[in-house]
Amino acid sequence: MKKLLVIIFILFSISCASAQIHDASVKAAQNDSINAWNPKRTWVFFVGLLEWKDKETFASFPQENRRDEVLLDVLRQRGVPENQIVYLKDSAATTSRVQSSFEKFLTKPKPGDWIFFYYAGHGYKDEDYKETFLAAFDADDTNTWNVKSVPDTIDKFFKGSNALIMLDNCYSGAMAEAVKSRKSNISYAVLASSHYNSFSTGNWTFTESLIYAFRGDSFIDDNADGKINLGELAENSYDDMLFAEEQLAEFSFTGSLSKQTIITENVPKASFRVGERVEVFDQGDWYRAIITESEEGEFKVHYFGYEYDEDAWKKPNQIRQFKPKSFAVGSLIEAEYEKKWYKAKVLQVKGGAHLVTYEGFDAEYNEWISSDRIRRRKK
Repeated sequence: MKKLLVIIFILFSISCASAQIHDASVKAAQNDSINAWNPKRTWVFFVGLLEWKDKETFASFPQENRRDEVLLDVLRQRGVPENQIVYLKDSAATTSRVQSSFEKFLTKPKPGDWIFFYYAGHGYKDEDYKETFLAAFDADDTNTWNVKSVPDTIDKFFKGSNALIMLDNCYSGAMAEAVKSRKSNISYAVLASSHYNSFSTGNWTFTESLIYAFRGDSFIDDNADGKINLGELAENSYDDMLFAEEQLAEFSFTGSLSKQTIITENVPKASFRVGERVEVFDQGDWYRAIITESEEGEFKVHYFGYEYDEDAWKKPNQIRQFKPKSFAVGSLIEAEYEKKWYKAKVLQVKGGAHLVTYEGFDAEYNEWISSDRIRRRKK
């Protein structure tokens, strides 16, 4: 009898263990399903501005080869239905139209759906540096679009679960800050091109990093597991911006969206040195670039801030590691702000990016600036 009871107990234990393993597998599969971007259930709201009504306050950007449209085409190719896309471009993106269109747009997704919000253009702050705004086409003192209003509107009207927000503008990190402490039923992933208190360049470097990830370029897959997740996208965006633009990108994740959330699968393995950020010798000077292909000892590079038709194949002796110019922490320097030079002090250094505090100004004016906005203080 004792032997029989022992056998029954062993069989029962094995059965329970098998059930637990099965339940864990099912739960893991469910989590994988939850934590994977679904293009067909994604609603896209794109606002791309390269020109403004007030041309003196908001300088225009070149219209040629605009990368916002390239990113939008990548999302279409990934399977986002055309009838789930709203794209407001330049003069069509007035303050009233953006805000009313966004509210209407958010009523259409169903529970379980995703939204993808993207903005490229100018960002600006109020005189007290307390509030941050996105510049619609007719932006002025009365036509304002507060960064905080984007998640506020999403929380109010969106019935879905996940919101991806991507911003390529000055002070865009304010959006990442706005969702960090937000109590919401919506899960947010925010990727921003710049620190919440700092400028962003007029180049397309940040948007290009989004294109690489959603297109499934191999060099974004840092751990070579055949998948690209939001963490890999965020880290590569951060590294690209620090390397090429000497500015700090920001990102934040809330709820069920995390760095492990998968956005691209079936990613091919990267070839030798593909994805390296390097300096490349061309026409008598050195330029920052990223290696995008390698073949028979030569490397194809894309120059940061330049068009794709200028990509070139280079030999190893035309490529070198980049060493950023930096000023030591504590250095008393002069920092350029809107074409004027101010006395300042270096507080932190990351690559070629420097956190500075301006003499005579409060801490809220501290900002991360690139090395080309710094010079040694005159005696």
